[in-house]
Amino acid sequence: MAKFSDNLQLPSAVRVYALELMQFITGQNIKGFSPEIQSNVLPWEGWDELQYTFKNSEITANLGFPDHKDSSSRFTSTLVALKSSQLAATISPSIEIIPDDIMNVETTVSCFLKLCGAATTDSHIDALLSIMGEWEGLFIIGKDEEASEAAGNDWSNDNWDEGWESFQEVEPLEKEIKKNSSIHPLHACWMEAFKKLITLSRLSDLLTLIDQSLSKSNGLLLDEDDARSLCEILLGIDCFVALKMVLLLPYEALWSQCLDEVEDKLKGGISDTIGRDHELLMLVLSSGITSTIITKSSYGTTFSYLCYMVGNLSRQCQEAQLPRFAQKGSNISFLFRKIIFPAFISELVKAGQQILAGFLVTKFMHTNASLSFINIAESSLRRYLERQLNVLEREEFALEETCETLRNTVCSLRGKLGNLIQSASSSLSSNAG
Repeated sequence: MAKFSDNLQLPSAVRVYALELMQFITGQNIKGFSPEIQSNVLPWEGWDELQYTFKNSEITANLGFPDHKDSSSRFTSTLVALKSSQLAATISPSIEIIPDDIMNVETTVSCFLKLCGAATTDSHIDALLSIMGEWEGLFIIGKDEEASEAAGNDWSNDNWDEGWESFQEVEPLEKEIKKNSSIHPLHACWMEAFKKLITLSRLSDLLTLIDQSLSKSNGLLLDEDDARSLCEILLGIDCFVALKMVLLLPYEALWSQCLDEVEDKLKGGISDTIGRDHELLMLVLSSGITSTIITKSSYGTTFSYLCYMVGNLSRQCQEAQLPRFAQKGSNISFLFRKIIFPAFISELVKAGQQILAGFLVTKFMHTNASLSFINIAESSLRRYLERQLNVLEREEFALEETCETLRNTVCSLRGKLGNLIQSASSSLSSNAG
């Protein structure tokens, strides 16, 4: 099969199929096997055990095949190069990517920059992103396999990462994870891809790609210098999008820079669009910067904006429960009731804004105020937090479809919500004492 796939006279599609088939049989976890192979080729039962035996034998006897690993790497590089050339044909039919172009990070970045230079349309950018998906398999998966071998563990099967998503939801220590994260080996490529997305005004796609990357172990897509450069570009276009982007990253100096810009912008008024931006509210809550906004007087306008937005979303949520609004904004309303509103209330309580939190809860729960409003508000607040914690612990609800752009952020915030509510409840108890 290897000899057959080396025949340059064959059409590239045939060579790709042969190489994919060989990779599939040998258990190489390369992204994007064709549906024909996945549906028509049966797994080789016992291959994992055979691989494990061979690996142990290689350590002691080297199997007599010193070029075994090099050959496997060569086939993989050839396959990725061929598939990349097929994708690049969308940009220009004359583009050909060879294995030497993706031999290491330096050559790969150089190759990608040339592709970016020829990419000018949405379909071109989509091709660039697909090519990055192919290259991720070459660099990230290979790196993971080497690390697992060095640790002496057999992680080559497809089930090694089961439970990762649930682990994130149980204990999403996002700030610590981000601080300890490495930088993606192809971050320079991602930087150029993001610039292209900005040029074509595909800002939501930029946010989605960064959000998706946070649930993986591939490293941050942007280093701090990259993020700063993109931030400067976005601030000249839309400071709210700039703030969203930096809140997805762990570079806190950029958070402050963008918050300052947003504070100045909001002093000129709040438009209908930004007054309903639940994604920004969610990112503020997820990032952990909410307490800074609440307690720091220099962000007073931004805090008022967050409260205004919560009021808007609360009204929208209540309207969604009426028959004539049943379908309108149902996902946002569900997300607001289950995650955003209880998280915001908890942040208010923790920051010493219990009266405001109680007022918002009484409005949301339609409690009739009386002369003893403070007592009613505090009682309603305490009951509300207890009920939300009970719902969170006892009910299962899917959130994946509630926010297409920021799915990982939604899951992360849901994972933090239990501790956030408990902390707020403890704060109420301390004040009562």
